[in-house]
Amino acid sequence: MNNPVELNEVIVSAREILAQLLAIDAADIAPDSSLVEDLSADSLDIVDLSFQLGRLYGCTLPKTSVLEHAVTVCGSLDAFVLEGGLTEAGKALLEESLSVYASNQLRVGMKPADVFAVTTVRNWAEQCRGVFNYLPAVCPECGGEHAELNERQQVVCSSCSARVTPVDGDEISQRLVEKFVATHLSAVA
Repeated sequence: MNNPVELNEVIVSAREILAQLLAIDAADIAPDSSLVEDLSADSLDIVDLSFQLGRLYGCTLPKTSVLEHAVTVCGSLDAFVLEGGLTEAGKALLEESLSVYASNQLRVGMKPADVFAVTTVRNWAEQCRGVFNYLPAVCPECGGEHAELNERQQVVCSSCSARVTPVDGDEISQRLVEKFVATHLSAVA
């Protein structure tokens, strides 16, 4: 099925959720505002943002970091983090993750904790929108092939209006790491 979720709509939703969580005006939150560095969000705020975006759109965002998935796939972070900082492969992996980090957001040598600090509203919106690229091929209820958003921002089948749920975000992240390793680091796998 197609992904009917528009990035700009998810950005608006994320800004509204963050405005409530942080008690600030949504107009003061830009799409490229860093949640930690610019908005002073803490880890609980970010967990709440993830939960509320997932609840609003009817999906489960990843709870495990991409680098933790890399450890599961590769057995270690050696290909992605060297001497406490991101390698070229680590930077590329994050850029190809559900969060779609921009190349200018990250740098080789950056500490993984600093990646968390520069994660933006747009990165969270990209992650939420991205899970909907993993909808079932057809509606489980009627076999319909097209999805749309209903009035409550939920993804439904355009034929029968049944809710359509994407794959769990952690499963998607794991798949993306496996694909990255297979295509870029076959010697590590």
